[in-house]
Amino acid sequence: MPISRWSRSDSLHGRSISSLGVGLLVACGLYWQLGSSPPPVLLFELAVPTTVGLGFLWYGAWIRSDRIDCERPTIVSGCSVAGGVLTAGLFLWSFALGAQSASTVPESAGLPLLHGAAVGTAFGGVVGHLAVYRSRHRRETDRLSHAVDAAMDAIAVVADDRLVFANDAYASLYGLSDPGTLEGRLWGEQYTNESLVTIERDAIPAVVRNGRWEGTLTGRRVDGTTFQQHVTISAHDREGSYVVVARDVTDQLDREQRIQVLNRVLRHNLRNAFTVIRGHANLLGEHDETLERRHVDPIREEIDDLLATADKARGVERKLERHDRTETIEATDALRSVVDRARAAYPSVRIVSRTETTTADSGSPVVDAAVVDALDELVDNAVEHQLDGDRTGRPDSEPVSELRSVDEPGDVPTVELSVEVAEYTSTSRLEFTVADDGDGIPESERRAVLEGTETQLAHGSGLGLWFVSWITGNAGGDVQFADRPGGGTAVTLSFPQETRGEDQFRTAVAEHAA
Repeated sequence: MPISRWSRSDSLHGRSISSLGVGLLVACGLYWQLGSSPPPVLLFELAVPTTVGLGFLWYGAWIRSDRIDCERPTIVSGCSVAGGVLTAGLFLWSFALGAQSASTVPESAGLPLLHGAAVGTAFGGVVGHLAVYRSRHRRETDRLSHAVDAAMDAIAVVADDRLVFANDAYASLYGLSDPGTLEGRLWGEQYTNESLVTIERDAIPAVVRNGRWEGTLTGRRVDGTTFQQHVTISAHDREGSYVVVARDVTDQLDREQRIQVLNRVLRHNLRNAFTVIRGHANLLGEHDETLERRHVDPIREEIDDLLATADKARGVERKLERHDRTETIEATDALRSVVDRARAAYPSVRIVSRTETTTADSGSPVVDAAVVDALDELVDNAVEHQLDGDRTGRPDSEPVSELRSVDEPGDVPTVELSVEVAEYTSTSRLEFTVADDGDGIPESERRAVLEGTETQLAHGSGLGLWFVSWITGNAGGDVQFADRPGGGTAVTLSFPQETRGEDQFRTAVAEHAA
């Protein structure tokens, strides 16, 4: 196996370094046995080679435990051997030149030779270690540089108000092909005077105070044209140095502006046009009852539907704008709020709730408070689609027993709501379910919401499910659809479980009907 071969090779290289230490310690032991000096003197003479030998033993063990750098053992051991041989050779050569006779060499050359080998291997090991460190640092720097250059966002580093680094995307943002042409230039040259004021007054003080600033600035290209960019400025590793990440958002802002204008024109102008059409239709209906029944009434109904859709779109827009992700609500409180509203708004519909109660052992699940609006929307859709069908709601005077089974058949439209903590293999989810016994949600509308796009073949008939999907997605959840065996659809909003307080959820089904 490749991993086994790598492990054996890595272990062998680590032992090659340790063997240098063993060799030095063996040489020290032989010198101790053969030396004629007193033990204290021998300890002093062998202090350096013994220390170097122990150091190589420790370094070899550390190399074997570090399985990331495979080339380190080879380079360090090679440099150590080369350094030891070279230094020992120099000691021997120097000693040979100064020796008086060959008979004195074995006794007086041993210690210089041992010291030379120890110092040489230690010096070579240090050189090899530094070479590996610098090589690794250079590779990491190159990889980081390539990653930054390949990034889609424009990234630059500013030091003392001048650009010291810019990637390709940053250069192309200003109409340049070579980022090197920006290095050394004043950073403020790329912005309009108004943006420079924003940088000096708001951005830099915020970076100094909080370490980060984010906003929209107006950039100026080399040809003089301007564009809107979303800029994030973060503090770098020293004072006066910043990392700038920029993105051209001109098209996005233009698109948002077009949507706002079109929204205003459609909402205002169409409403005026529909008012005129309704007035003429009413005049036609006053002269001919048959004409009013066959043609004028359908015109009024379509006008009312279109105006209701426009009002709903505006309501959706306002709700999405006001939602604050930091505001949370306990799951049972959210369900209770939806049930109370539904029973007050639809007295002729049977609303059934399944809730969980708490005990004092763990936290109560919480969810983004905006989910209440999504659940309200699901209830409204379920009720309206059932009442628009063949079935009708029961009279207000006809009560439904609270002990009646959820699955008990009857002629009353029923909407069931529940909340539970679902346990999965690796996680738990907080799940809200709204189920009805109507005709169900068409597959085309489900597919459009689940895939996140609409086509001519797969599209919704309104804004309700999209509104639910947007709120659920912003809260970190997802939407699921399921057909019910007896007819109708169950829509589940599933969220990562978050808790508040010291209460534990235990499942206790309490059915309530009204």
